[in-house]
Amino acid sequence: MTEREVKACPDDFKEIGPLPVGTILRDWHDDGVRIIITRGPLHPCVYLGIPLDHPLAGHDYENLPIDCHGGLTFADKGDGKYRPKGYYWYGYDYGHCNDFMFCDHPSTQRLDGKKWTVKEIVDDAWRATWDLKKLMRLCRL
Repeated sequence: MTEREVKACPDDFKEIGPLPVGTILRDWHDDGVRIIITRGPLHPCVYLGIPLDHPLAGHDYENLPIDCHGGLTFADKGDGKYRPKGYYWYGYDYGHCNDFMFCDHPSTQRLDGKKWTVKEIVDDAWRATWDLKKLMRLCRL
């Protein structure tokens, strides 16, 4: 697996929050899957990209057995703004029950929630990446 850090990205949660929405915090490839971690509007997000012409591209994310934090919550082609074009992206986020969120409004901010670091998210993303790679191999049979 080769990893490319898109920019000098802070790993500390407090430093990630002020970054613009859509900032790519990490970007790497693993055996046919492109993985990006972004600063989402309320929480960090992970997107797993596969080529647009792959048989798994375009499926409803609810029908894919991918083990990831909180379950898949996104599926669409890359828009070139938040997710690179040329891939079909399946995504999930770190904004669930016990997760801290980037919110300025006190009533919605979870001050005691888990503050995921980029390193922790990279380490956690292997399960989803592994599951997607297994599905991709099944499509080749």
